[in-house]
Amino acid sequence: MVDDQAGDPAGAGPVSGGRRARDRVRTLALLAGGALVACALVWTLGPGGPWVLEHLDGVEVGGRDGLKGKELADALDAVRGRALTVGTGLLAAAAIYYTASNATSARRSADAAHHTAQAAQRSAEATEHGQRRTLELTEQSMVTGRYTAAIEQLGSDKADIRLGGIYALERIARDSTRDHPTVMAVLAAFVREHSQDPDAHVPIPRRPEQPAEAPERHRLRTDLKAALVVIGRRDHEHDRDRIDLMAAELSQIRLTGANLCRANLNRADLSYARLRDTDFSETNLTKADLSRADLRGANLTGADLTGADLRGADLTGSVGATAEALREMARTDEHTRLPTAGDRAS
Repeated sequence: MVDDQAGDPAGAGPVSGGRRARDRVRTLALLAGGALVACALVWTLGPGGPWVLEHLDGVEVGGRDGLKGKELADALDAVRGRALTVGTGLLAAAAIYYTASNATSARRSADAAHHTAQAAQRSAEATEHGQRRTLELTEQSMVTGRYTAAIEQLGSDKADIRLGGIYALERIARDSTRDHPTVMAVLAAFVREHSQDPDAHVPIPRRPEQPAEAPERHRLRTDLKAALVVIGRRDHEHDRDRIDLMAAELSQIRLTGANLCRANLNRADLSYARLRDTDFSETNLTKADLSRADLRGANLTGADLTGADLRGADLTGSVGATAEALREMARTDEHTRLPTAGDRAS
């Protein structure tokens, strides 16, 4: 808070006015004193010389015993010399005093100007802070409005409206790092809950050339896939908690190159999923079904695959976990293709 007495120019007005009045009085006094000194000097140099000799020096002038002629002229010259010396000294003292007084006044004026500038700066900073706070509140209010509208869209029974809500939430997460964790939690919950819906997996007609023993093919519902894509391309530096996709039904999902680091995929169904080059660093994959999944080039650094099903999975070129560690943690079989020493360095 700005100090009113220190920062308000109006508050300093009476003090400054008093100083100016005192300065004017001193100036008038100096001028009056100078005038008196000048008059006395002129008088002493003129007709007042004999008076000074008689009344101040006690010297008789004229008459039978008084000074006359050259002696009187020398005495008057001495009086005039003393008068000039005294007058010059007084004028010099007055000039010094006036100069010092002006310097003091100038310093006070400079101090007052500096104080006023500081007060103005504090006032400007307070105004700027208020404007910035108002702008932040306005922006947050707008984000809240956008967030509410996106959540309403996400609950629609129409797929295209749900898609609009998903991408609106992604835009909010990008625009507001404070809202990023909330948006990702909402999208993860949407996938986690609705991947269990009866219509979550859309069957793909079997091709004539497809072997009879091949599993039935299907794709994840469009809005669920979009939510996963948004999660997979988020800026994970803004995450506050793990992306919770526990027990999500994501079989045959295609998420090539996705960012699922630090996600919770405990007991998730990722069988037959295409997860090539996906980042699973520090991800919880305990008891996840990754059977027949394409994990080529995946980053498994720090991932927990305890109890995961890797039977038939292809981990060629994956990094962060050795073949020995994977065999020890997860279930594998003769069809599991594990990383080798010839793959990329982990």
